Amino acid sequence: MEPGAKSHAGPLGHDAAAYAQRQEGLSPEPLRDAAWSVAGQRAFGVVLDVGSGSGGWIRRLQRNPAVERILSTDIHDAGASRLPGVEFQQRDVSRDALPWGDASVDWVFAIEVLEHLANPRHFVKEAFRVLKPGGHLFFTTPNNDSLTARLSFLVRGYFPAFCEQDYRDSGHITPITELDARRMAVEAGFQSIDFDYPLPGRIPRSSVYWQRLLPGLRGRWWSDGLFALLTRPR
Repeated sequence: MEPGAKSHAGPLGHDAAAYAQRQEGLSPEPLRDAAWSVAGQRAFGVVLDVGSGSGGWIRRLQRNPAVERILSTDIHDAGASRLPGVEFQQRDVSRDALPWGDASVDWVFAIEVLEHLANPRHFVKEAFRVLKPGGHLFFTTPNNDSLTARLSFLVRGYFPAFCEQDYRDSGHITPITELDARRMAVEAGFQSIDFDYPLPGRIPRSSVYWQRLLPGLRGRWWSDGLFALLTRPR
């Protein structure tokens, strides 16, 4: 976009043109480390990475010898299509069908993606469709059930990862709770639904983590991230 030009953004201000202007949306490495430990290293066969950005998660998947084929999609191509061996398709997964056949994928990953989607339910249903029986959808998203998140909403009227700057600069438009995630999964047809909270959590209005004070704190009350592993029935 030329300097001074206006972006013709969608109704929520975050269409492909808007995403092209932000700083690539790279997830922090500690989050990727945790996601790799929980699910990435278990992936195999045909793997679809949704919201690939510049390909940080794909590079990790390429180090997994059990992964045979990598598919990729994003609303804006920030570089994933240029990675060797990656089959990239540009799509808006809030509304577009995933461009792969029924029961053709073993794993679907969406690392810090659902909070960017106007219609995450559509995406979860599409992920279910393309997964093989016994296949897995793994996604991460900000945890809006934590004590810090609940206090933020009570006092300020919004969750910590969904302030005006997050909306404007990062495209965080849809906060999701564990209840939301479970409902979407069941609506799509998933029966096995597992949640994990491996990340630390920040004390309100601070950069200090609860775990610095009490290292044993675990679970959804004390973490900044929600991890979900959904499995399609066989």
